[in-house]
Amino acid sequence: MTESLSPFWHPSRVRALLLDWDGVLAETHLDFTEIRRRFYDGRRAMLLEEAHTLDPERRAALMEALRDLEIRGARAAEPIPGVQELLAWLRETGTPWAVVSRNCREAIDEAARRLSIPLPPVTLTREDGDAPKPDPRVLWHAASSLEVEPRACAFVGDFLYDLVGARRAGMRAVLVQRDDPAWEPWADVVFPTLADFASELRVCRPLVPWEYRELVQEEGGEVLSRRFHQPLRVSLAPDLEGLAADLLAAAARGYGRFVLPEPGRLSPESWKSCPSLDPSLLGEPLERVLAALLAPRFPLARVEVRPLEETATLPELPRRAPRESAA
Repeated sequence: MTESLSPFWHPSRVRALLLDWDGVLAETHLDFTEIRRRFYDGRRAMLLEEAHTLDPERRAALMEALRDLEIRGARAAEPIPGVQELLAWLRETGTPWAVVSRNCREAIDEAARRLSIPLPPVTLTREDGDAPKPDPRVLWHAASSLEVEPRACAFVGDFLYDLVGARRAGMRAVLVQRDDPAWEPWADVVFPTLADFASELRVCRPLVPWEYRELVQEEGGEVLSRRFHQPLRVSLAPDLEGLAADLLAAAARGYGRFVLPEPGRLSPESWKSCPSLDPSLLGEPLERVLAALLAPRFPLARVEVRPLEETATLPELPRRAPRESAA
């Protein structure tokens, strides 16, 4: 993502776009009511995730019913208005993109042929692994295939699962083609139509990221900009868990630049003091460890190492007093 906009962002500046298929690029008018009635007594079940609750014979029948419905929909598919404008922007800018869908590949191929929509090399469907959206793994797979970090991607979808998946994967979440106020808190930005989104890609106005929305509402964008670009010096302490809490608290207030005065690596002793850290970070440089703490919630924040003499004049990360032990 282009740093010049930080702490704001814009979908035209991400390094890759991940797109849902049905409802975003093609409209196939799928209605799962009969399938829910037949297999789940009409309950609004998550069809793929709950398939394991069915016996093998009924599970196979469910997958066949889903395939038949999706193929029928693909044969009557219509392009979403704005799709050609979006594809033109992707071609012109050379922006890497992928399709990530819960549909079967056969149905997507059928609709793509019908609508003359060229599918990208990275097109992932429910056959590609055992974790469809909103599980983040399929989105991580797509980002990895495009050789782009998840935090530099935006996922564009028309359903709550798309937004939840993007949030879980640490990506920007863009909602199109839906006007549901209950879903808006999950999204970084909402566009009434795909055509609106495609038009927006040709401008570049600063948008407030999801993680800073409440801060800007309460204190304003100028406060966020000032804090974000003010580096804070991070003094390491034996209590790494306390430091992690302070780091996240500062990031929540809008600070986005953290400086370590000297390099180091995550030791077993420090790791033990912070149970929330993944053991895969053991032995890694401390700037990467702290960046990994920040990335899921504050993807624009950065951690760097500077020589001690260069950090002497920087304000220090506020530290809370340690808790007193219970008597």
